[in-house]
Amino acid sequence: MKIFEEGEFMSCWMGIDVGTSGIKVIIIDENGSVLGEGYAEQDVILLGEGYAEQNPLVWKDSCKAAIREALKNKKSNQDVEAIGFSGQMQGTVFLDKDDRPIRNCIIWMDQRAACEVGEIGTLLRASNVNGMEITANHCLNTFWAPKILWLKKHEPENFEKINKVLFPKDYLALWLTGEKAIEVSDASLTYLLDIQERKWSDSMFHALGIHKHIVPDRLLESCHVVGKLRKIVAEEFGLKPGIPVIAGGGDQLANGIGTGIINENIMGVSIGTSAVVFGCSKTPFYDKSNSAIQSLCHACPDLWAYLGLSLTAGASLKWIRETFFKREKKEYAQIGKDVYDYITGIASKTDVGSKGCVFLPYFNGDSAPNNDPNARACFFGMSLDTGMSEICRSVLEGVSFSLRETLEVCRKMGKEIHTIRVSGGGAKSALWRQIQADIFDASVVTMEIEEGPAAGAAILAAVGCGFFQTVGEGCSAIVKTDTQTDPIPENVKRYNEYFELYHSLYRHLKEPFDVRAGLNL
Repeated sequence: MKIFEEGEFMSCWMGIDVGTSGIKVIIIDENGSVLGEGYAEQDVILLGEGYAEQNPLVWKDSCKAAIREALKNKKSNQDVEAIGFSGQMQGTVFLDKDDRPIRNCIIWMDQRAACEVGEIGTLLRASNVNGMEITANHCLNTFWAPKILWLKKHEPENFEKINKVLFPKDYLALWLTGEKAIEVSDASLTYLLDIQERKWSDSMFHALGIHKHIVPDRLLESCHVVGKLRKIVAEEFGLKPGIPVIAGGGDQLANGIGTGIINENIMGVSIGTSAVVFGCSKTPFYDKSNSAIQSLCHACPDLWAYLGLSLTAGASLKWIRETFFKREKKEYAQIGKDVYDYITGIASKTDVGSKGCVFLPYFNGDSAPNNDPNARACFFGMSLDTGMSEICRSVLEGVSFSLRETLEVCRKMGKEIHTIRVSGGGAKSALWRQIQADIFDASVVTMEIEEGPAAGAAILAAVGCGFFQTVGEGCSAIVKTDTQTDPIPENVKRYNEYFELYHSLYRHLKEPFDVRAGLNL
């Protein structure tokens, strides 16, 4: 951390990332130095097969704790000039007329609205509306529209109470400013946005029978101002009242800013609770192959983006931690170390391919490329010599294989992929970086600021308050690469063989997955 001389002033901005596992806050200055960091963990509420929710009020408590931690080492909190947001995408926060949550947020990994996707197809055909042409997406059950229709059917009393629907980060922006707004990157996955025009589609609302009044009147670009920081909130943290709060972007779009993916030749992989392959383009991306690659407005104005999502990637490693290493987790926490280092150390004791043990990371279904809510995680090829090293390494490999499937779709569409910028938990382990480089057959590059989404939120804040004129200028000043891990040719060859096996497993298991979904569990 840079030490400032007495009286020296350096512009700085706060980035808040409303993640699934927790809320991260960082403060960065105009040179890209991190002045403070904070984090507060939170849980997902699992209510049965495919149901996943979170309590928005818990986000507020976590956000307060993370902000306090980020600010505790600063001499003067008055230096923060703007606040920007990043947040988990596709979550539906239903608010009543008093701006109170009506129920828990149905988050992005929730799979309950599968039937509504089929109904949406029927409604669009009846209205002669082409959803792909307007939204640039195939409708997924994680999008807003099917979740809203699910609520209308299954919880009509809650549906009638809806005044507005917000995304998770926008709910916290409402708390900070008293203002309601949505920005285009998150709105891209509502299935209600005209992605080419970057505005709401009246024809989609009408065809689906969803009243447009439930979305805020203000639809912003990611670097635009939501409102000013309320005095009561500013005083709680020692911040300046009235500083601008910037809309920010969905976490993957903000991560694209925080890792400098504003050029078509650069791609990124982010592994958090979920994992994403991310790229950008000068025009909207249309996935004609129906491989569940999602198309979005980028957080950088005049750019669009695309991503392939592995739903429970990092959550798979968390499952390993909670299932097998609870004692070690406590022991490592007591000495200020990360138990994931212990787990990846165990994984390093076995060789490429985990002695034939292959892991499918489908704990809550699969998004790209299979788009199957019934898919479930499993270990294939276990034998009597399969030990904890093989189990741990196969999880790291299986998550990487799931991301390679999306990379292969991109390669077939003509994308040349030689270097990938990685972020999130998957970027912290040298072993996992090497596994990714070998499986992707591409150089894997990390960034100096590890928390890409929060860094992107801070950059958007700097642009929104006028310090930088453009997002590109902000990225040039703040985003810096750190390490590079190159693929090992002999490992690439072996992993190519294992990838063919991995890729074939879903095809053979699809029918059993469907049968399992019909069982009385």
